[in-house]
Formats: sequence, C-alpha cells, structure tokens
Amino acid sequence: MYFRSTRAPSGLCMPVMILGSPIERVVSIKFLGVTITETLSWDLHISNLAKSLQRSIGSLRHLTTRLPTCLRKSVYCAFIQSKILYAISVWGSAGREFKLLPIFRAQKKAVRVVFGLSTVRSPETVGRAYAHTKSTFNANGLLSVHNLYALTSIMEIYNARISSSHTDLFQFSEYSNQVIIPKGTLIYLGINLYFIAPALWNLGIKVQDIKDKIGCKGFHSRVKCWIQEIQSKGDPENWSNDNYTEKMLDMSKGK
Repeated sequence: MYFRSTRAPSGLCMPVMILGSPIERVVSIKFLGVTITETLSWDLHISNLAKSLQRSIGSLRHLTTRLPTCLRKSVYCAFIQSKILYAISVWGSAGREFKLLPIFRAQKKAVRVVFGLSTVRSPETVGRAYAHTKSTFNANGLLSVHNLYALTSIMEIYNARISSSHTDLFQFSEYSNQVIIPKGTLIYLGINLYFIAPALWNLGIKVQDIKDKIGCKGFHSRVKCWIQEIQSKGDPENWSNDNYTEKMLDMSKGK
C-alpha cells in the first residue's frame, strides 16, 4: 500500500516486484485492529467500528432484559466503550470534521438499549422518535466519543510529561507545563494527535485544579470531571456543539 494525499491521483506509483512477481497493491489494510487506508482518512475504520458496535448492540438487547441495574454501566463499558477506546488517539482526530457521528449514534443507541430508555413521542414528532440520552450519559459518568478522544489525548501528554517519554513527539515549554504546539501550513495537518493533543492539554491546565494535580494521583479523574462539566452544559437533554471539548479550542481562538 502506498500512502498518498487525498488530492493526489491514485495509480501513479511504480509496481513493487519481488523475484519478478508483482505484489498486489491494496488501498486499505487492517493492522493491529485498526483499518488504515492509503489516504489516512480513517473513514473506513470508523465505518467498520460502527458496524462492530451495531453487532454488539444486537447482542445486548438479549442481555439487558435480565440485567441488574447496578451492572448496566459495566456492561456498556465492556461491550461498547472498550471498543471505542481502542487506538482512539490515532483515529479519533477525525471528529473535527464530524466524521465520528456514526460512532456517536451507535453510542446513543447502546445507551438506550443498556439503560432501558423508553421512546419519547410528542404531538410535534414526525416519524420515529428516540429517547434522549444526554442526561443518562452524564448521570452515569459516560463520555461521548468526541470527549473520550479529548480525555485520551490529554492523558497521552500527561504520560509523556511524567515518564519523560515521547520527547521527540511533544515538546514542553521550559517555563511552564504547557506544550509547544507545532505550526502547520495546511489545515488538515491540525487534524491529528500531534496538533490537537497539545492544544487540549494547554486548555485543560488553565483550570487551576487540573494544573495542581499534575504529577499527583487523581489527575485522570479531575480531567474527566472537567470534560464531564463541559458535556453537561446547556439543555440537560439535548446535545449541542458546546458539549464537545474540541469545540472549546475554536472558542479559545475566537472562531
């Protein structure tokens, strides 16, 4: 597989030969559970993950009717959230272009099934109506896929800060705990962990309680609480753009 820009035409690369035999060229490959395409768009991985989540939801329908209330969150985390978290720091950056919506829809569907939310209908409802999920997410301490990516990104920086690893990937300021954000000349360069994680980290440590927890036990819990507060903003039932941590990056830039 050759990696190329989305703007570059396909099929211009020289064929690879081994002992005179051509090697088949593919446009995608699954490596360690992550589907990688030649343009690194992550669309195919997200599509495959959404299908996997739908299959899990089908299985959960038969389990949740006999499931004690105290175990519902654990079952959701085991069947749904664990799949979403796998390698999310790699492919989760696609959320800035709303490509994560299939995952988010599957998340909400899983919450309705696992927690037994009933369908809500009103005189204004046309067609099929669905139960609201935002309050259930927040009541059980669950994060949307967008915010799971934000939490994972910040923890990647934290681990690098504490263990002094990834020094070739993240560069910390000499005078503060902030990370120097690389400057990209193309817009799409900002849609990956290398650019987004430092921006999220710098935004998070502006919260004094989070800054004080750097290097201390409970940092992960405090960051999650901060993200949960963002997710809980506004209408208690309806989701909005203000509930996603990455949107705060645009707000901080005055966008």
